[in-house]
Amino acid sequence: MRLLMRFMRPYRGLIAVTLFVLLIDNVGTLLVPTMLANMVNTGITTGDIDYILRNGVYMLIATGMASGGAVLGCYLSARLAANVACDIRNAVYDKSLELSASDFERFGTGSMITRSLNDINVIQQAILQTIQLVLPVPFLAVAGIIFAWFIDPAMGTLLGVVVAIVLVAAVFTVANAAPIFMRLQSFIDRMNVVLRENIVGVRVIRAFNKERHEEQRLDEVFSDYAANAIKVNHLFVGLDSSSFFLMNIAEVAVLWVGGNRVGVHAMQIGSISAVLEYAILILFFVMMAQMVVLTLPRAAACLNRAQQVLEIEPSIVDGKATLGDGAPESADGAGAVAVFDHMSFRFDDADEDTLCNLSFACRRGQTTAIVARRARASQRWPSSCFASTMPRRAPFA
Repeated sequence: MRLLMRFMRPYRGLIAVTLFVLLIDNVGTLLVPTMLANMVNTGITTGDIDYILRNGVYMLIATGMASGGAVLGCYLSARLAANVACDIRNAVYDKSLELSASDFERFGTGSMITRSLNDINVIQQAILQTIQLVLPVPFLAVAGIIFAWFIDPAMGTLLGVVVAIVLVAAVFTVANAAPIFMRLQSFIDRMNVVLRENIVGVRVIRAFNKERHEEQRLDEVFSDYAANAIKVNHLFVGLDSSSFFLMNIAEVAVLWVGGNRVGVHAMQIGSISAVLEYAILILFFVMMAQMVVLTLPRAAACLNRAQQVLEIEPSIVDGKATLGDGAPESADGAGAVAVFDHMSFRFDDADEDTLCNLSFACRRGQTTAIVARRARASQRWPSSCFASTMPRRAPFA
């Protein structure tokens, strides 16, 4: 979460404007049912055409607020999510350029591809959906229950109980789905690795007649991912059906209790429509928020994976000295491209330096030859080790 706050900090102004626009959208949405109830209870009951027309204009203004806020809020939230995702992707890419070969292999090529593409896309979608579907839920739920309670305390209490039951069901579903979402990203990494190995080594696989073995590996990887994805879809199906069931039960309960309250003259008949709209509105947003919350553990896992890349310390760090006026010059005036001053090199898994205490300069227009021998057969060739350090140390011009 600290990483997300770090990348969202430069967009504080855009975040404030987006939240304000969403507030206007929600306020306009909540005003329409109350205005409709007043129109039915006062205007239609008494036959006051002026009151009906006046409230119709007010409803039109509230609807315009809600519609304009919804359209502008979608645009601003999409822009915010895209900017944050772009910054995270650029940061991960820039960090990958700083890593040496051994640092890069800690993650693997398949994992780095997933972290740079799929993971960032998941984070972007999570930001967008959270702003549009999750953040309005607390305000809509509290305000809707308060409005219903002012219409009739019994109806407000009923609406609060229904919302509480739906929230408990959502928490139970999310608690069961979160571990599965956490595993899905590792399965995607494994799929990328196996696919890349098969594509790169297809000739070797054919040469050694290993097609059946590689097919089994692919089947195992894809089967593991499919099994976990099916579990998640089962949870989605159960949550979706239970949410619609609770919405229908809530509608029946509102009509039943509202009819009894109208029968004892505790509330007017137009108020039933307002409470019913509040119930449908709140439960709809709660249901959509449940779907989004189910994906948040996966987004959190993706964010942690990006943070792992950004927080790693490169094993090879460029020094402060650069080529220029301080670089030695040759007798014929050719400039130095790379200068090594007491340079040593050792692999992570080695017990001793492969290259030790080298001091020389490579110059433009001159050929530099590296002649070396291995101390023992198991040792890596020093000349190839030196060649592998050159692109990391200095760009050639």
